[in-house]
Amino acid sequence: MHRTVLSIFFSLWVLLPGMARAEDDVLTRVRDWFSGIGKPKPPVEEDLGARNTFTINPLALAHSQLGIEYERAFGRGFSLYVAPEFAYGRTPETWSLGLSGTLGIRLFVLGTAPSGIYFGPELSANYQLRSQERVRRRGIGVGLGGSVGWTLVLFNRFTLAAGFSAQYRSIPDLESPAGEGALRVEIVPTPRLAFGVAF
Repeated sequence: MHRTVLSIFFSLWVLLPGMARAEDDVLTRVRDWFSGIGKPKPPVEEDLGARNTFTINPLALAHSQLGIEYERAFGRGFSLYVAPEFAYGRTPETWSLGLSGTLGIRLFVLGTAPSGIYFGPELSANYQLRSQERVRRRGIGVGLGGSVGWTLVLFNRFTLAAGFSAQYRSIPDLESPAGEGALRVEIVPTPRLAFGVAF
């Protein structure tokens, strides 16, 4: 009998605080629910995944382009990218330097930027400097074009991309007898098969 009373007392001593805590928890939840009636729900921040990519396109080398690109996504269907270019050449009599870059917009029709199918316009500018027999010539050109393609972001860490862009460019022709300011106009097609990282 004495042992039974002790076991009942011990059980109540263990269970009652837990029941009180559970009851408090239920009361707290009910009170919170009533206090939240009529109030707007707090916005839930949507996780869109990686927002930046850095890629290398080896196919651009065939068109004397560096093929490096940085892209930043804004929202679900829009991104901006920049692709710098650099070229330098030297012979015993001559050296030349070319600096240029492309700035473009990608509008995603399928997927969430920077991953999905896109199209968009791009604008480029280039600066050429050439020195031959201590005579320097320089020139500036611009280009306008567009691109279309598909980008895949894997595990929010790796990027694969395929696409095509074409630009109508005016390029300084520093070898022309006309001198500084001479431009040649050409269409520059650039296939894209790029890989890189996403973050």
